[in-house]
Amino acid sequence: MATDHDPKLDDYTEVIGVGIEFAFQPLVQLGVGRVFGYEALVRGRSGEPASSIIANVRPENLAYFDQACRTRAIQDAAALGIGSNLFLNCTQITPGNVDQMLAVPRRKADRAGFDRGRIVLEFSSLARLGNPRELAAAHDKAEDAGFRVLADNFGTGEAGLKRLVVFRPHFIKLDREVINGIHSSRRRQAMVLGMVATCRALDIGVIAAGVERAEEVEWLKQCAGVDHFQGFYFARPEIQAKPAVDPQLLGD
Repeated sequence: MATDHDPKLDDYTEVIGVGIEFAFQPLVQLGVGRVFGYEALVRGRSGEPASSIIANVRPENLAYFDQACRTRAIQDAAALGIGSNLFLNCTQITPGNVDQMLAVPRRKADRAGFDRGRIVLEFSSLARLGNPRELAAAHDKAEDAGFRVLADNFGTGEAGLKRLVVFRPHFIKLDREVINGIHSSRRRQAMVLGMVATCRALDIGVIAAGVERAEEVEWLKQCAGVDHFQGFYFARPEIQAKPAVDPQLLGD
């Protein structure tokens, strides 16, 4: 991983060694009845899942692949005419490369005419962003570049409350492991109610990811006050397309 400017992070095409496409999955806001964004999900040229594509990337090229995905997703989203928020995954950003990792998609968005204020960077690992000082700096640098930030997989792993307070993301995504069957699990209900209350106190938006059942949506909306969702219940990802969401699912 580079600690200084690495030309390959600007021109990644010669090092990733794999063909990629993007599937887009909508995120919805209930009550107001709208699609408020799309997450760009990497796929293979024949629709292979992200896990199989990443498995074929050499470890020394993972940062370049990570950068390639963001810049290509911005290009594809602009071509599709996505006018709402664009959620982009970030898995290989570190204190040593954060400046360059933000500068390249910033330039790509400007060239593509895509409003940087509509780009939300999803960080799957806050630990990778370093110590508390470095974590806070990553947030500030992303904001200075015009982006918003999101803490992904919240409720599992190492994305704890201390890092949440330091990072100050604009959004969190509640992990599927927490959401699955929440309507019938008091333990998960207690976890989510605590996390939602903390996020409200910190003015952080909450997105429930991986929802697959009407019962999950109903409990989260009525009992936890969550109104932003993503999951198969609303729409599956589609390659190079903006999937439609049934208007009946978006109503009150």
